[in-house]
Amino acid sequence: MKSPFEGDLVRLRAREASDAEANFRWMNDPEVMRFIQVRYPQSMRSQRTYLEGLAGPNFEASRFSIETLADRTAIGTCHLRETSPEDRSADLGITIGDKAYHNGGYGTDAMRVLCRLGFDVMNLQRIEFGVFADNARARRVYEKLGFQVEACLRDSDFRAGKYRDLIILGLLRGELR
Repeated sequence: MKSPFEGDLVRLRAREASDAEANFRWMNDPEVMRFIQVRYPQSMRSQRTYLEGLAGPNFEASRFSIETLADRTAIGTCHLRETSPEDRSADLGITIGDKAYHNGGYGTDAMRVLCRLGFDVMNLQRIEFGVFADNARARRVYEKLGFQVEACLRDSDFRAGKYRDLIILGLLRGELR
């Protein structure tokens, strides 16, 4: 039986203090930061403190490192958080920080694994996600997986001297492709 934490290319694992160096690089790379909600550079100390303070994945905050199945290289992070047991819903986030793994299907595989985990293990009914409107590549991935556009938060993010929209996508149990 295949682990619910594994896909075809990646596996999700608990985040460890040893992830600090890679996270530090990703959170200070302007190309990576452009499409995530982290706005300011992160210090190595803040990364270490953050990772050391994390509890293991649980219903309230399932935070994972994404690593390749082939060689166990950490390539990014993902989470389901702001979970509501009453509504059976959660907010999803994902970053493929290692740019060498962009456009190789790793993000799609990680999203599929994380959503399956949310629906099949956590018994969620709904998963929500926000993506910046200028991130067309990511939007195509999410819509391919079955996410549907539900809202547009106009001019909600200001960077590089201009505002941009945040698109809210939702996925219900049974819609994952």
